[in-house]
Amino acid sequence: MLAAGEGAVASHMSAAALWRLDGIAGPDEEVEVTVRRPRHPRAVPGIVHRTLDLRPADVEPGSLIPRTTAARTLLDLAGRIGPGQLEAALDDGERRGLVWRPHLRWRSEELRRRGRPGVPALARLLDRTEARPLGDSWLEQAAIRHIVTAGLPVPRVQVKTRKVGGGIARVDLFWDDATLVVELAGHGTHSTRRQRQADAERSARLGLGGWRVVEFTYEDVVERPGYVVGMIRAYLRKPQ
Repeated sequence: MLAAGEGAVASHMSAAALWRLDGIAGPDEEVEVTVRRPRHPRAVPGIVHRTLDLRPADVEPGSLIPRTTAARTLLDLAGRIGPGQLEAALDDGERRGLVWRPHLRWRSEELRRRGRPGVPALARLLDRTEARPLGDSWLEQAAIRHIVTAGLPVPRVQVKTRKVGGGIARVDLFWDDATLVVELAGHGTHSTRRQRQADAERSARLGLGGWRVVEFTYEDVVERPGYVVGMIRAYLRKPQ
């Protein structure tokens, strides 16, 4: 950034790495910066993008390393990364509050009129995922993507329900009509004996209330998405 000079910002894969967006590798990529035309710095040990379309709304204010906003980073990368990577990065940006859909749509429309490649793909993704629930974690969001892609009914997320015997349980994924609860056990959670004991008691009390509780692990969601989708489909079809 120092070599690129005043007004330059980290962008593209470098900005994605600084934002730590899910689905996008960054640290091993060549450094990328963007400058406004007509500047053309030559001392940068990486890739320099020159543009007329870098607005103040595209630059994250107050960051230690100047960078494009998460929204502009998605727009810059939409034509370079796969659909699955783009969807994971969008989900992560929304879940963490880095991306606001109305702003992203506004900038995508502006850049599409200028012929920016990849923007139509991002616009289609926004249309396809409109009103889709956001999970509380990467694991929940990955499960939701599998569920929606498979055409299954969309669950409610992080729902609070009352347990038989007292107390409130917050469950990961929730289908009211099927009285089905899906819990997702990620790495580093529910790992101690006391936590597992509390989880087992919660499942038992939810069962007393008529809820069917199914648990999937991190490995299930990541390595066996077909199994996860198949089991959820079977439970949704099974008579109560």
